[in-house]
Amino acid sequence: MTRRYDTISAVVLAGGQSRRMGANKALLRIDDITFIARIINTLQERFPGIYISANKQEEYEVLKRPVITDIFTGYGPLAGIHAALNTIPTNYVFTVPCDVPFISTGVVDMLVDAIESDTIVIAYDGERTHPLIGIYPRSACKSLEEYLQNNERQVHKFLEMSKHRRVDIAKFAEAVKNINTVEEYKRIVGR
Repeated sequence: MTRRYDTISAVVLAGGQSRRMGANKALLRIDDITFIARIINTLQERFPGIYISANKQEEYEVLKRPVITDIFTGYGPLAGIHAALNTIPTNYVFTVPCDVPFISTGVVDMLVDAIESDTIVIAYDGERTHPLIGIYPRSACKSLEEYLQNNERQVHKFLEMSKHRRVDIAKFAEAVKNINTVEEYKRIVGR
């Protein structure tokens, strides 16, 4: 099977408030490389177009990637996905949150292989669904916009209303682990 990465762009979702961490998770470091730089380094092995979804553009200028700001501010990660689908010209957008520093090309490839027309494809690690690690078709933009206009924000609820498919990426479960707390961060950096 030939993968068609030219019809897919990637976006790193970095617009969260990082309340539990107390600091911008995208800018935390492992081996002196920020989470977001690690993610971009992995994604650039596959995608020609990589964007950042964030509301503070100046924090990401050093990465020299286009920053997309939310149209619906304060609506969480779905607002970032909506802005990406509304802005990026490709047919599909691969999404990954900035607190998943170990994302792998193996996960990316499995999700890309599962693309179906007008279907949202999301990662499932054998225990949990990861709706922010997935591929969203441009065709989902209109229904997502309507969902947000109705003051809805829950990602899982949006997926229930949408045509979607979970892809079992259990063999890469460690690659989709997100780092949300200071304790989790200390464990991964060995402090």
